[in-house]
Amino acid sequence: MASPPTLPISNQQSNTTTQTQPPITTPAFRAFISRASSSIRHGFSQRHPWSELIDRASMARPDSLSEAYSRIRKNLGYFRVNYLTFVALVLAFSLFSHHSHSRNPPP
Repeated sequence: MASPPTLPISNQQSNTTTQTQPPITTPAFRAFISRASSSIRHGFSQRHPWSELIDRASMARPDSLSEAYSRIRKNLGYFRVNYLTFVALVLAFSLFSHHSHSRNPPP
């Protein structure tokens, strides 16, 4: 029986004249992280109170289909950050709970 083919491995020789920084410490990476964190902070600053989202007193049946569509569009725009936060939390919970089930399969 023949042995499986081997993968070529390249040996990187260290060159003392050029020093490379790990990608985490490069100025471009730090600028990216800074922009991402400020963008996330700005997004969360636009979040509205959860109590306002689930206030049953403000919910009423629309008179027509076009009014319902208009309300949905306004609601999605107004509570966009809240909805995205909720979806992200549900996805994270789903991934973590699915991961724990796959690591411990039932007998």
